[in-house]
Amino acid sequence: MHLRLLTLSVASLLAGAAVAQTPGGTTTFGGGRGSVTVEALYVWFKASPTPVPLITDDYANAPAVNVLLGGGTLDTNANPGFRVTGTWALDSRRSLEGIVFFVPDRSTDRSVSSSGTLDSIDLLLPFFDVTTNAESYTEISFSPEYRGAARESLSNDLGGGELNFTWALAPQGGWNVDVLAGLRFLQLSEDYQITTESPYIPPNPADIWTTTDQFDARNRFWGAQVGVRARFDQGPWVGSGFAKVALGSMQQRVSINGYLATNDFNNYGAPQTFSGGYFALTTNSGDHSRNAFAVVPELGGSVGYRLTPAATVFVGYSFLYLSNVVRPGEQINRNVNPSYSLAYGGEPPVRPAGSPQPSFSFNTTDFWAQSVSLGLSVRF
Repeated sequence: MHLRLLTLSVASLLAGAAVAQTPGGTTTFGGGRGSVTVEALYVWFKASPTPVPLITDDYANAPAVNVLLGGGTLDTNANPGFRVTGTWALDSRRSLEGIVFFVPDRSTDRSVSSSGTLDSIDLLLPFFDVTTNAESYTEISFSPEYRGAARESLSNDLGGGELNFTWALAPQGGWNVDVLAGLRFLQLSEDYQITTESPYIPPNPADIWTTTDQFDARNRFWGAQVGVRARFDQGPWVGSGFAKVALGSMQQRVSINGYLATNDFNNYGAPQTFSGGYFALTTNSGDHSRNAFAVVPELGGSVGYRLTPAATVFVGYSFLYLSNVVRPGEQINRNVNPSYSLAYGGEPPVRPAGSPQPSFSFNTTDFWAQSVSLGLSVRF
């Protein structure tokens, strides 16, 4: 919602620039000039950690265990996006600048499966059983009773906006330097999901046994920033670079949900849904949020060519860093009390006994995004 409002605000600013054009083609804002810059982006995110081994062929601490799914990272790179910048010159030295960018949702996944036949491998989901204080596992496939499959998926998007006041220093040779101060907003949203299915193999009855563990992480940053930008003109060629840093609050939210869908408990009728998967149980499910301090620096540069006195094409690069974020795969706690979920076995209703695990605690890390861009800037 905040990102949408900021986008509309900048769009209104750009629309105002178009309305204010004079017959001579000059756009005036209190005697100044306006410009619009549009960029196509390709963005590479720091890979999302998925440290928990999801599927193995033995206990997680066995000497020769093979991790078949999980225990690594996932990424959606490279991610297409866009950036729009609008400026409003108040006078020859002072300007207002609005920037919005967005990298839309993009997904990736990995999976593993077993037929459950006599010559197939058993897929095991390892966990640490707090009731026995030892490594354990549950079977996702079990030869020759039931086949199995598991999948991990990640989706993410990134967006943000800025509103800056800029002040042009006195030119030095071919160099023009601006200092800036303003406000910055960023949002990183990610969803990590684990799904499994373990249906019987004929001649056993056809059944449904599926689980879903979902971990969503959202990071919203609001802060004040300062920066500097330099530009050098050499004939039709233009080179520029910038450095900015923002300090502020990172609103971190983790949402956890898990469930089992099966018809094993009602004589293979319509599927029933029960709370709790394998890692998302009633003990850690729900929304968890907090605010934390974060630092957000950004560096970048570009090289452009003037097609006309008013239009410039350019290529650019930028590197954005967020010092304090939550990422969904790192919020999984594999210390489990299996009595809190029917996914590990048993008959309904759930009869929990002992320590309520897994519990939830925030696990934080950093994040970066680097991008290359192709853009067009037009002055009015």
